Amino acid sequence: MNIEQLLYIVEVAKYNSLSIAAQNLHVTQSTISQSITNFEKELGIKILKRSRGHGAVPTDEGRIILKLAYEVQKKLEEIKETANLMNSTEVGELKISSLPGLMTFLVKAISAFRHDFPHVNLEVTEKSGNAVIEDVRQHKIDFGLITYSSDLSVNMEGIAFEAFIEGKQKVYVSKHSPLAFLGTVTPNDILDQTLVTYKGELMQYFVQDFFKRYKPLKILFTSNNMAGVLQAINENLAITFAPDFVMKNYPSVINGDIIPVDLVNHSTVNISLGLVRSENKHLSTFGNKYIHYLKSEIIKS
Repeated sequence: MNIEQLLYIVEVAKYNSLSIAAQNLHVTQSTISQSITNFEKELGIKILKRSRGHGAVPTDEGRIILKLAYEVQKKLEEIKETANLMNSTEVGELKISSLPGLMTFLVKAISAFRHDFPHVNLEVTEKSGNAVIEDVRQHKIDFGLITYSSDLSVNMEGIAFEAFIEGKQKVYVSKHSPLAFLGTVTPNDILDQTLVTYKGELMQYFVQDFFKRYKPLKILFTSNNMAGVLQAINENLAITFAPDFVMKNYPSVINGDIIPVDLVNHSTVNISLGLVRSENKHLSTFGNKYIHYLKSEIIKS
């Protein structure tokens, strides 16, 4: 058994094709075929079932071996990445996307990360949750930071989600609003209010569910610009719904111009703040280090 054999079966299984694997690895098809045959003989099991109509498809036993081979491949990539960081002065790159409102966590983590990895360039963008997930799926970014709920119908195929903290949906009002002095509100308390909403998938799901259960509220506007949403609340033009972990770092919430109020007598929506990454893309050593810093900042906040 050797490393090349593991790499060959992983590449063939990825595309169900010996010819494509050969092209990608810059070897002949016969080289890969003979290597896999020898590997199967050594193990005493059939890993890939080969046919003209279906290409090379993993057997039931093969899927178990392939899972282990994937893990070995990732470890090999980690070894190479670690060696490169130790011996190379090349500049690394880390691309991250986040929902608006979560950027504060990314910036705090960057401060600690930059001290240890000054040679790594970071590119951070703000996008909607679905756009972040799609960028991860297409390997346009290394990972993303989003809010997620199992209540949402989201295509998570090929995507791994790691929850860092659980959140609570609250009502946010101006300090001049009568609601600011209540501490808690019920749905009936806010049915005569004007609503401003952030144009995000989770928020739109919550709002539409609320409207169906009770009645539609008057909407001042919907926007993907949080500054505008915050200004409308601050000027007592409207209220909004939002997860507590999204809002608590905004200056207007910190200084008390905008007040969080608990929503009671309403079925809760489970909301998590966490990381999305591709199940099929190796993450660099410094990428994993940044995630460590990010997770620490989120948990301690």
